[in-house]
Amino acid sequence: MSDTGAPTGTGGPLPADPSEPTSQPAQGTAPDATAPSDPGEVPGAEVAAGGESAVEAAPAAPEGVPDGRVAAAGEAAGVGAAEAAPAGVAAASAETPRQHRGLRGAMGRTLSRIPHPPLRSRRGLFLVAFMGGAMAVAMTVGGVVAVQWTETADFCGRCHTMAPELKAYELSVHRDVTCAECHVEPGITGWVKAKLNGTRQLVEVILGTFPQPIPAPEHGMLPSTQDTCLKCHTMTSLVANGGPVNLILNTRYAKDEPNTAQSVALVVRPNGFGDTPDANARKGVHWHIISDVEFWHEDPQAQTIDLVEVKNPDGTSEEYIARRAVEVSTDVQPDIDHVKETQSQRRMDCITCHNRAGHAIPGVDQSIDSGITAGAISQRLPWVKSQSSDLLNQEYASVEDANRAIRDGLTAYYDTNYPLVAQNNADLIDRAVRRLQATYDLVATPEMRVTADTYPNNLGHQTAPGCFRCHDGAHYKVVEGAVTDETIPSGCATCHTFPQIGSINSGVLIGQRPESHTDRLWVFNHRDSVSTVDASKTECGQCHTTTYCQNCHNTKAVQVPHSDMVFNHGNIAREVGTQTCAFCHQPAYCTQCHSDDVLPNPYPQDLSTPKPETGGSPGGDGSVPAGDPQGSAPGGTAQAGVAASGGAGSVAGAGAVAQAGAVVAPTGRSAPFLALRPLRHAAAVATP
Repeated sequence: MSDTGAPTGTGGPLPADPSEPTSQPAQGTAPDATAPSDPGEVPGAEVAAGGESAVEAAPAAPEGVPDGRVAAAGEAAGVGAAEAAPAGVAAASAETPRQHRGLRGAMGRTLSRIPHPPLRSRRGLFLVAFMGGAMAVAMTVGGVVAVQWTETADFCGRCHTMAPELKAYELSVHRDVTCAECHVEPGITGWVKAKLNGTRQLVEVILGTFPQPIPAPEHGMLPSTQDTCLKCHTMTSLVANGGPVNLILNTRYAKDEPNTAQSVALVVRPNGFGDTPDANARKGVHWHIISDVEFWHEDPQAQTIDLVEVKNPDGTSEEYIARRAVEVSTDVQPDIDHVKETQSQRRMDCITCHNRAGHAIPGVDQSIDSGITAGAISQRLPWVKSQSSDLLNQEYASVEDANRAIRDGLTAYYDTNYPLVAQNNADLIDRAVRRLQATYDLVATPEMRVTADTYPNNLGHQTAPGCFRCHDGAHYKVVEGAVTDETIPSGCATCHTFPQIGSINSGVLIGQRPESHTDRLWVFNHRDSVSTVDASKTECGQCHTTTYCQNCHNTKAVQVPHSDMVFNHGNIAREVGTQTCAFCHQPAYCTQCHSDDVLPNPYPQDLSTPKPETGGSPGGDGSVPAGDPQGSAPGGTAQAGVAASGGAGSVAGAGAVAQAGAVVAPTGRSAPFLALRPLRHAAAVATP
């Protein structure tokens, strides 16, 4: 207790209840002799104006009054030289205005310490103008930087709807090119259109109405290639002196038990290195963009082209119409008029073929091949190419589901069918699983319903029709209103050299073929002049190596009899298998007569390596899984399924290799199962 009778803490009387602002002391406490009897005697102006001198003369604040309340009114909260307001007076004062005045005072004192001329003087006005200009420049530069940022992949990729495009962009050779350089027209008009389109997309994202998957932009809506592609890739660099010579070398792996390696080698034809002395064949692969070529297509992505028109320098033109668009072959002018009236017209340019230059999603089989070549997926694991392709081509609800299915599927396959492999090579299986999981994350985005097949890539014809939209052997030249038997060139050596495919490395031939090779049937008739595949023993060795001949003969395509093909091709196809036909013929060739797909796919595998005596996906009990019907061979009635007979591994029915869409692994002795290998995901080995 203090001598005044008030309870003491550490040095003063307890504060009054802030809810009762009064100057009366608590019961049993004597009034402070120094406190004024009336709070009104402490004028607010005097407190606020105390200034620094008041701090020095004023006594300490009564205990219990927070220091901040006193200091918030300035550095002086005193009421005079010797008087201090009690706690109740401090609580009753207008705190917020005093705090604001204190803040302004503190800022004012801080600014007052910075030397500057009077603001209304000439120098002061100059200073104000300079500061305003600096702020304007900073805002302008910041705005420009912000706008530039909105044109980059870093900005565009922040939207989850762009995840597939962003992943493909980061893998492309154009990953250092900003989005706007290819997607926004130059000038203010293009910029405004792009921002309005972006705003629409933002609204769709907010409302959740965006499409899944995001459709690829129609090429007619993209900027001209003069403002995009040709700013970096000049026409001179593409065609001068024949243009670049591109040697393509790839390794593919067959979907068989040993995952047989196959080399693919070819040269993309530059100008002047044609397949024949004919001028058209020496134009090179970039002839399309240096000529005036127009085409008509019915779908937004131009995957179906029904009419092609080539305008020659002399003013004449040539028209080629797809067979599917022809009603009467001797009078196709009405068909041409109908196509031009109902379909979209476009001039052929860079992005007609390079449509996924910045966003090419890797193909499943090519990604697996890359993994095997890099050693991340061991070639020692039997059937790993086939199993990996099946797992990656499935549809999953999420990446997590895919990772789980890939891990469980691959491990279960080897645990069931190859227990010794699973026991002795668990690390190889685990490494393959990790690579396949990473591959799936690159080729698919389940939340956007995107897979490797969602966006067709027209460069080449590995995973989509691409070149075969026109070069399919079914676009016929129109002369005087009637179709002729002349087609748009569709041979293997039209745009590139004849591909060397097989387990044996061979030389790649460029240049012109001799006159004797210009016969359309030379591939069949040359056997009348040469009786051996050893080119070194004949004049063929001047150009060909022995391996060149061996790779072709190992495909067994040369064993197909063509003398009675028109009327007997159904039986022949059943005997040799439609896969053999697919080495030379494209599906469009057969659909000229057949309404249904006949050939299994346009990207055949190399069948030169004998298949293992066992294969496929055997059941745990060694039983033979029945094949699913996938259609029949042309003109035939192939069995819907293949079954083992007495466990001997034989095929039921003579010559029943014949199922369109499948290849039966041949067996030479008793086997616990017989494999029916579906080819809808066959490796693209016809070209790299």
